[in-house]
Amino acid sequence: MDHSVGQDGQAVHVVVTCTNRKRIAVADELRVRNVLARDVDERCDQWVRHISTAPAQVPASDMYAGEHWLIARRLAEIVGEKATLWVCSAGYGLIPVTTPIAPYAATFALGHGDSVAANAEGARRWWARLSRWVGPQRDQPRSFVALAARDPDATIIAVLSDPYLKACSTDLRGATSVLSDGDSLSVIGPAGRCPEIDDLMVPVTAALRAMVGGSLLSLNVRAAEYVLKESALRGDALQRPLLAKIMRDVIASVPDAPYKPAGTRMTDDEVRVFIRSRLEFGPTSATPLLRELRSSGRSCEHARFRNLFVEESRAAAGEWG
Repeated sequence: MDHSVGQDGQAVHVVVTCTNRKRIAVADELRVRNVLARDVDERCDQWVRHISTAPAQVPASDMYAGEHWLIARRLAEIVGEKATLWVCSAGYGLIPVTTPIAPYAATFALGHGDSVAANAEGARRWWARLSRWVGPQRDQPRSFVALAARDPDATIIAVLSDPYLKACSTDLRGATSVLSDGDSLSVIGPAGRCPEIDDLMVPVTAALRAMVGGSLLSLNVRAAEYVLKESALRGDALQRPLLAKIMRDVIASVPDAPYKPAGTRMTDDEVRVFIRSRLEFGPTSATPLLRELRSSGRSCEHARFRNLFVEESRAAAGEWG
């Protein structure tokens, strides 16, 4: 059986969440935090004016960095040569991974300095608005609905984190009604976070880390990697019910982990206060500080902590200078 294509030899589109980490420094004008409009639509329009005139520097595949991206960029290769990798980006919208882009800072995650909106509804409006922009490459679909309309017999596999699947939920639901077979669209990610598309999910749980390894930040893409490889070995079509069965089987095979209470999540301001309190004693590095914070029963994602640490360290360096 040829595993390079989906059911009946049709194309496969794999869509992955972008990452906050970039390989190139981000200019201030390409950070959402510096877009001043408060209304989501107006804010998005201003952002498009900024990002659409920024010189593209490298393909998206070479822009992102980190553990998540290392796994994400090879998912289409697992499926085969007729699979196409796409990026779901809060800054650029839906783009092929080969699209040249500029470094930027924008995220659907809430409570971040570069959050595009204050809540999930705002994030959905931003995604819909951003989809109206022609994008960095003309004639390319700018939404899941547009992708399905261009290729109704294709398979679409979206590997999305919690905030990104919420932002795209209306678009994903719409795409299922455009595809010739609604089961050809699968969303690999956390279940129960977005009830309106729960039936589209191939649900991932934290217990799966014991099987696929890595950090929580890379769990969705590692789970997708496992499911796609297993599907190829079995010779299954990439249909949602079959992918979901593979996921259920592997989760059921994972032994129960000993109970460990989760740390208390901190806001950006709380993390900044913690970092500044330690920087009062002079320069240090992010890793031991994050380890100290987590050992105290509090929590912060590595990438967010690192960004806040860099900002506070620069401010402190100015004071020290």
